[in-house]
Amino acid sequence: MGRYTGPKHRVSRRFAENIWGSRKSPLASKPYKAGQHGRDGRRGKMSTYNRGLTEKQKLKYYYQVRERQFRRLFDLANKMAGNTGENLMQLLERRLDNMVYRMGFAPTNRAARQLVSHGHIEVNGKKVDRASFTVDIGDKVGVRTKSKNHIQVQEAAAQKNAAVSYVQVDYEKLVGELIQVPKRKDIPVIANERLVIEMLSR
Repeated sequence: MGRYTGPKHRVSRRFAENIWGSRKSPLASKPYKAGQHGRDGRRGKMSTYNRGLTEKQKLKYYYQVRERQFRRLFDLANKMAGNTGENLMQLLERRLDNMVYRMGFAPTNRAARQLVSHGHIEVNGKKVDRASFTVDIGDKVGVRTKSKNHIQVQEAAAQKNAAVSYVQVDYEKLVGELIQVPKRKDIPVIANERLVIEMLSR
């Protein structure tokens, strides 16, 4: 699967979960999967493998990563000390595009990815246009000087919406910092990464 650029609500209905946490999600009024048998759940019992595959697809949609990138992160998480599932979530969460979104410099994670790829973001004073760049503790992620008047950045920053505890943001300077590696319980993503790890470890 390549990077998904289609309607977000369609994906949420496919999984019957509000993956991106959108307040406008149709799941508020239709809390079931799309399709003829979405309401009655007549889609058969899923195997453990299929459940793991579904959870992996959700993570790929949410973090906008391709299969090769996802496998690379899994291999890296598997070599790290500690719980592989939590390691994987931490690596996904620390992607630069996601950090820009978490710091409140963009209204959505897809908008954050666009800001990064268009060269509006810098890390420790240097331009970085790779969404997959991994942010480390103490890294200063900021909007470049020439991009601080970008309308999307201004509108997002006005909300001062850094909603996670592991980032610290100065909205006057439009600079944020990762102050600690996020714990799984603090990452606001609905997914069962344990099933993903079990499937990929086969």
